[in-house]
Amino acid sequence: MIEKKFNDKWKFWENKDSFALVWNVPETAKEITVPHDAMFEKNPHADSLNGGNTGYYDGAFYNYVKTLHAPADYKEKTVILKFEGVYMNAMVYINGELAGKNMFGYSTFYVPLNDFLRYGEENEIRVQVRNGAMTNSRWYSGGGIYRDVYLLVSDVTHLVPEGIQIKTTEADETLAVLDIATEVKTRKYAPSHVVLETVIRDAEGN
Repeated sequence: MIEKKFNDKWKFWENKDSFALVWNVPETAKEITVPHDAMFEKNPHADSLNGGNTGYYDGAFYNYVKTLHAPADYKEKTVILKFEGVYMNAMVYINGELAGKNMFGYSTFYVPLNDFLRYGEENEIRVQVRNGAMTNSRWYSGGGIYRDVYLLVSDVTHLVPEGIQIKTTEADETLAVLDIATEVKTRKYAPSHVVLETVIRDAEGN
């Protein structure tokens, strides 16, 4: 699986109404690079409902938009977005359709894209972040896409991200027994024969 950062050339703006139905990108939107802390861009004030938990910074409703060109050969690939952290209540839309969501502000999450992509065209990736409910943190959380975003591209049949678990069940000076579990997924709708090979190397690469 090829993993590359998807951090640059996002458009960002703040909405006052978290239920607004306007879908355009306003002229006031500014280009930013994530990781981005939208909360820190505001001025703290003594009347913030978050109080000292976030250093008297308010939360708000944030929008992030970026385009992705999907080559025609992506149709025969698996394409996933990986968000390492969005605070909080993140909704991810691809070309206006809800593709994924994650309510937790501190956890990594993945959004499969294939069912929503227009191949051979530019595609709009929109992340709405609902961080306006206060109070919602016991410490300074920041707000928005505050960690890296990655674009993952692999074959139709692929190893699931974070889908490999390795446990050492026994070990002494001469022998170790490992229990290795690997999760494999495919987008094919027909049976196929695959080979899974696990290679263990020592410090010298042997």
